[in-house]
Amino acid sequence: MQISEIQIGAKIEVEVKYNGRNVSFRSQVVFIQDSSVIVNAITVDEQTLGFSENCQINFLYIVDGKVFAWENVTVKLIKYEGKLYHLIVLSGEGIPYNRRNSYRMYIGEDMPLYINTPNGSSAINVLVKDISENGVAFITKDDLSINRTFRLKLKDSNNRFITLSGIIIRKEYLEHLQSYLYGCRFNENNSTLGRYIAQRQIELLRKKSSSPMLSQNRTRHTLRQKPNRHN
Repeated sequence: MQISEIQIGAKIEVEVKYNGRNVSFRSQVVFIQDSSVIVNAITVDEQTLGFSENCQINFLYIVDGKVFAWENVTVKLIKYEGKLYHLIVLSGEGIPYNRRNSYRMYIGEDMPLYINTPNGSSAINVLVKDISENGVAFITKDDLSINRTFRLKLKDSNNRFITLSGIIIRKEYLEHLQSYLYGCRFNENNSTLGRYIAQRQIELLRKKSSSPMLSQNRTRHTLRQKPNRHN
């Protein structure tokens, strides 16, 4: 994938690796300028983020269900026509990226799982092991079938529920727990879940490191040259 093939309006992700952890943020391409891609400012809780020099940052471009990555990119906060953006400096070609390696966040909490039965929806108690934007793993004593659909209600830090629907794709019996471990895939992308995972990761990183990975960075550059607007 060439930089010149990146389209205005395309969805992108910025994958940040720091201290053995991964955090991903979503944005959208606004302008292209030479080897730089300018995207809508990345924010969390309405605060614009800055990125530490200690981070490894990858740029992920999503097109036709495929993902291409530019690794070790530079991200700068810029101001253009009175508005904040992030400018991402790329080099070389984007390489195909395996999304199955997306970060899985440990949960370790009991939650209700809702499944359909002949008598209507029924709730069972499960231990949610971990979760990612693509799926979830949980443990329960209930023997459920592969391809069974479900709904899971995840409570965020503000005590609001994120409703997730998915399908069971893997099953393993854990003899020592006399329970089943299920691997599941979500039926659709959920932007609220993505923000929840990113926020939880930021909180964990800030607690673990005395040198924050992210900050509400107000250091910015002013873009004076008018960017190209590729179609």
